[in-house]
Amino acid sequence: MKDCPCGTGFPYTDCCGPLIRGVGHADTAEDLMRSRFTAMAKNQWDYLEKTLYPGDRKPARRPTRQPDGIDWTKLEIFDVRDGGASDDEGEVNFSAHYTENGEEKTLRETSKFIKENGRWYYSERQSKITAAIATPASQPFVRSQPKVGRNDPCPCGSKKKYKKCCDR
Repeated sequence: MKDCPCGTGFPYTDCCGPLIRGVGHADTAEDLMRSRFTAMAKNQWDYLEKTLYPGDRKPARRPTRQPDGIDWTKLEIFDVRDGGASDDEGEVNFSAHYTENGEEKTLRETSKFIKENGRWYYSERQSKITAAIATPASQPFVRSQPKVGRNDPCPCGSKKKYKKCCDR
């Protein structure tokens, strides 16, 4: 079985799959956050609409599919405030990693969740994107001149060994 995209290590069929299929509901704000990330990764836009807080829904038409070239790859949850089974509100601070046309990027957000009639919802109005950045590809270090060994003549011209001169 394939692991769930939300990062718990559980199979999708036992983790976020039942929530997205509508078989159950999220017990906590974090569970809803994870299932919404998974829905994005699996292009399940109807689930995203169903779990949006009713007061935040806009009459304008929302996207029905993931834009081409975007692939959600990893979810990192840093902090969860409230949002437990007995709470009415919660907050989840996370980073969602994705690639867009081959370029690695990260979305950092603090999401707000509201529980109404026993169900958790994502509050788009109260959530705050703190950063959406491209992750720079690591570039190898390239020297402008050849490396000087400790026992090589010092490049300053003193005729001493490098270790006895400029290496000090």
